[in-house]
Amino acid sequence: MIAQNFTVVDTAGIFVHTVKWCQCSGASQEDKHLQLLQERLFPSTIVNPQTAFTFDVLDEFLVDSLECKTSAASFYHKLRRLTNNSFPDLIPVCVFIGIYFWSLKVL
Repeated sequence: MIAQNFTVVDTAGIFVHTVKWCQCSGASQEDKHLQLLQERLFPSTIVNPQTAFTFDVLDEFLVDSLECKTSAASFYHKLRRLTNNSFPDLIPVCVFIGIYFWSLKVL
């Protein structure tokens, strides 16, 4: 089984971990997003996710955006600073997932 680098976004910052997906009987490559959801990680995409967000960071973004009017970009920049205050531009990740999660919570 080949391990892959995987980006996890949490309230403490943005981190890259090595992930080995479940190869159990009955598990398929299309089930990666379900494996992430079972671990309380919200995948950035359903097909071949490479980034996931903890529900804690999504909840924090929801509160910040509603109460403080924090934009997704500003929240992302805050997380980059928490991760690496000296070189925040070295931290890659998509910022638009928070908007998608927020729309799901509002429904």
